[in-house]
Amino acid sequence: MAVEFGSASVGTSGEGTLRHPALLPFEGDGYAVPAPWRTRHANYGTEELVGAVVRASRVVAAEAPGGVAAVGDLSHRSGGESVQHRSHQSGRDVDVFYYAVDGGGRPVRLADAMLHFAPDGRALRWSPPQGTRPPTRPVPGYRFDARRNWAFVRALLNDPDVEVQWIFMQRNLAAALLREATIAGDDPALLARAAFVIHEPSDSEPHDDHMHVRLYCDSGDRRLGCADRGPVRWWKKLWKYMDAPYGRPPADALGADGVAALGRLFREELPLVLTAGRQTS
Repeated sequence: MAVEFGSASVGTSGEGTLRHPALLPFEGDGYAVPAPWRTRHANYGTEELVGAVVRASRVVAAEAPGGVAAVGDLSHRSGGESVQHRSHQSGRDVDVFYYAVDGGGRPVRLADAMLHFAPDGRALRWSPPQGTRPPTRPVPGYRFDARRNWAFVRALLNDPDVEVQWIFMQRNLAAALLREATIAGDDPALLARAAFVIHEPSDSEPHDDHMHVRLYCDSGDRRLGCADRGPVRWWKKLWKYMDAPYGRPPADALGADGVAALGRLFREELPLVLTAGRQTS
């Protein structure tokens, strides 16, 4: 009898391994791994993570044509430690460069380096791969593309096949996403959920040059030793039964002051529940 083995994330994101990994091809519909990151051979992850990246990229490409998600590191083929990251060890983490637009609002493609963005969304300086020099050309007049970055995050949060635990982002850029989501008329419950999931880490760089996405362990992987660190919150099953601010916000918070309320929710860094360990990016 033939036995098929799926991917397995074992251990935690900071102390783990990856078995039977799924490979993220260097290019696909709406995404590409830039050349300097290809040499790291860190384009492996769980089937759930690879599938989520592919699907979210396709959604953005369909909703806002022209943008390409530049995908950085996932994990090495067998997971484990790397010189670039303290996490990314068990196939559930991925770095995605921020989508950007030029002065005319046209989407641009980052190929050899990321960009650090100021709190107001302006490109400040190059962010090259670790161990390499920044490009010699001037920093372009690009801006943080709130529309496409939110579309990518929204696609991840709406994906029925994965459960997002964290999205590490600089807080001002995250606030720009929430404003964009409100302008787009998205469900306020989804915004409140995003405001909690998006988190500026306190133990590393503020993530003003890329978003770092981490998935919860797949239910099948938990039986093999996959371990989540941090708050346990099963959004898709329990979201509508949870009290605000973790569940659906009360009706009186969804009017004209909704944007300000959600901004306070994010900026005040509301206390976590059922915390089992410190969050690291």
